[in-house]
Amino acid sequence: MNEAIKINKTGVWAYRLFAQQFVSHPIEKVFEFYASAENLNLITPPLLEFKILSDSKIIIKEGSIIKYKLKLHGFPIKWVSKITNWNPPHEFIDTQIKGPYMKWNHLHEFKETEEGTAIYDYVDYIVPGGSLIHSIFVKKNLLTIFNYRKDILETIFDRKE
Repeated sequence: MNEAIKINKTGVWAYRLFAQQFVSHPIEKVFEFYASAENLNLITPPLLEFKILSDSKIIIKEGSIIKYKLKLHGFPIKWVSKITNWNPPHEFIDTQIKGPYMKWNHLHEFKETEEGTAIYDYVDYIVPGGSLIHSIFVKKNLLTIFNYRKDILETIFDRKE
């Protein structure tokens, strides 16, 4: 497993994913990229067939609702997230209000460094079906998604400037 991405069990069916990454760009630029809903398409693996159903030009702020659909193992899933905390350029939280998890709470945190920006993801989630479903499907899916995100963000920020 990539040392920058860790998943720990925190309860009966509950888990926490932690991912960290560094990009050599100012915090304002990095946050601005994350604040654009249309960029979700860029950082989601193509195998998920991710599509935003909300207006992709939506202004993200606390209370914003984002609707999208994707496919997991060929099954279509509709997902609705709400921005429950918005603190530019330092952090925001998106919380699933409809989707495949019993709970999904994703804190995106950004910290300015002398060389650029450290990006931290903390995802607290509860899996229906518990540890069996987590070990067979969910853990592998999340590692694939967050490793893809890490690789693509490196590519995006290396070519921008």
